[in-house]
Amino acid sequence: MRNKKRYYRKFDLDVPREEVERIVRECSDPEKYSHSVLAGPYTPPDVDDLTGRTLAFRGEEKDFDFRFTGLNDVWFKEAGAEEKRCFVNVKTLDGEVYFVNFLVPGYAASRQITLSPDLKTGCATVVDAHIGTEHSNIDVDRDFYFGRLEGDFAGGTLHGFTTELVGKSIIWDYGPKIIKIKHIYNCDIYYTYKNLTEFGTWMACNPADYVKIRDGLFLFSFVEERQVGLQAVFLIDLGRMHDIGSFYGVSGGHFTSACIGAVGEMTDPNTIA
Repeated sequence: MRNKKRYYRKFDLDVPREEVERIVRECSDPEKYSHSVLAGPYTPPDVDDLTGRTLAFRGEEKDFDFRFTGLNDVWFKEAGAEEKRCFVNVKTLDGEVYFVNFLVPGYAASRQITLSPDLKTGCATVVDAHIGTEHSNIDVDRDFYFGRLEGDFAGGTLHGFTTELVGKSIIWDYGPKIIKIKHIYNCDIYYTYKNLTEFGTWMACNPADYVKIRDGLFLFSFVEERQVGLQAVFLIDLGRMHDIGSFYGVSGGHFTSACIGAVGEMTDPNTIA
């Protein structure tokens, strides 16, 4: 007997590089790329906590400076390059660890920087992403950089890759009439997610990375490799069961770099529900 509970899905995954660049170019206004249908009531508002400050990130491979001049204004500089003004989203759940997300202008296929600084310890992570990999024009590729902020901070263990989320599963709720998604953190380099639609249940397994910020606080990121190549980055607070995240990439003729948020509930990783 065939099991007809599965929702059959098949995607044409890739598009020409020229198409990616056209879509990015036509969506270059923040009003077009910085909004998401998942940005419901659990998405924290932008805050101006960092306005007037410069965060100088010093990593093993990269040096970055972030000069915040307004609620949605940051000047970004890396070693050997000119300073660039960027539209930025700055969000936090606790007033100590922040989620900073912006696009760097001047790149045909775009470049997104996500900074997660801990202003208590002075430790920080930067996710430096762009559209296009050696295998696909539409998939997002990225690098993770771990470092410290210059200044007077308490100090602590440098952020780094972790397996502490592996074996756990969380149902993330984006708000009434939006969506609930179940994340299953399978192993150190993959995760699975499940969605229940009107057509039935479907699941997907995608490449993922897990970074420990401090006890109970993690960066979790994936790329929808077997779908449309979008990257997601989430700052997950297991104490509050709340996250802040962003989606980045090209999908359905639209370009996005938008922040979202959800509340979570621990659940059984071995079941669909």
